Amino acid sequence: MVKSLNLAMAEAMREDPDVLVLGQDVGKDEGVFRVTEGLLQEFGPNRCIDTPLAEAAIVGAGVGLALAGFLPICELQFEGFSFQAFHQVENHVRRLRNRTRGRYHCPLIIRMPYGGGIRAIEHHSDAPEATYAHLAGLKVVIPSGPRNARALLRAAIQDPDPVIFFEPKAIYRAIREEVPEQPETLPIGRGWLSGRAPT
Repeated sequence: MVKSLNLAMAEAMREDPDVLVLGQDVGKDEGVFRVTEGLLQEFGPNRCIDTPLAEAAIVGAGVGLALAGFLPICELQFEGFSFQAFHQVENHVRRLRNRTRGRYHCPLIIRMPYGGGIRAIEHHSDAPEATYAHLAGLKVVIPSGPRNARALLRAAIQDPDPVIFFEPKAIYRAIREEVPEQPETLPIGRGWLSGRAPT
């Protein structure tokens, strides 16, 4: 799944110069789980942006970038720390389209590893997906395997509205699956099983 997510971001960044990645350690250190491996080398520091350890600032900067016409992919290191940015998500990210009567969209993705299964404690093994799923104006995506992880992340990048993208860290490297060379997307809002081909 790590390789598939990386592939989806790299493909999108090659296809569209407005796609960029930002978050703590996404550049030089390639992310805490190495999902952004190689992106800094290929796309440079203006499109693979290392930020301070400040989740509210990461998401807040993403909102500004989205309003300026970019397609930001914000990475938060662990889901438990997403609540440090909750006011940005609740007050701005999810409300922009409705608040502006459709004049502005917020094409923003917030990616974060979530869930247990790696013997991490405290804030590193939460499962807050229901909290976000109950907020109007957000789409919540949880891939079940490598192929649909890539296809769903590509769909999220193309979506004009904000997407919370939870990545089950217990299966980051636990499942192997053939991923086609040809890029593919899956529609967001339907259930997909790993291994099922897109329609």
